[in-house]
Amino acid sequence: MSYVVYSIKGGVGKTTLSVQISQMLDFTYVTNDSHSSAHNLMPEEKGFLVSKEEYDEIPYDENVVYDFGGFKDTRINDIVRQAQKIVIPTLTSIVDLQATLATLKDVIEINKNILIVVNRAKNNNKANELKEYLKEEISKEYKDIDIPIIFVRESSVLEDSLFDCEYIETKAGNNRFKRHIYRNAIEDMQNLKKGLDL
Repeated sequence: MSYVVYSIKGGVGKTTLSVQISQMLDFTYVTNDSHSSAHNLMPEEKGFLVSKEEYDEIPYDENVVYDFGGFKDTRINDIVRQAQKIVIPTLTSIVDLQATLATLKDVIEINKNILIVVNRAKNNNKANELKEYLKEEISKEYKDIDIPIIFVRESSVLEDSLFDCEYIETKAGNNRFKRHIYRNAIEDMQNLKKGLDL
């Protein structure tokens, strides 16, 4: 099984989530975004860039997390079709919500196994309002499809983990102090894991 993390909008935390999922599962990380440096930060032979300039197509493989970002790329359709789940990250601004609905429209005809992640959530009331708004908009457009929506709280620990490409729970290890400091991020990644049906 493989996973796709995708949004047509940049800056919504696709790469942070992709790296966490790939490290959580010990999967290979693949991105089509030549502006991302995460593939270079991954352990040897675990991160790859498939830019449009160099690759006419992107091969599908098992045990891969595909980080597809910030722009339309027709090469991804076959990968989206075969993926176990499509993760669509969003932030809480109206621009991000509109981009999320546009991304959803892009993928739902190809693969209905979708998980929306409200990323960098700060205020529970605002995050819950956003969740209700999204559910309402989705049910208007796609009546028979249930798309789970989960939250990942804002966390400097998660953002920093991008630079060492280490899964947050592995990073905390058995150190009780670290596990206490990282507890929200660990809990959110465990919820993400459940959302991926693992």
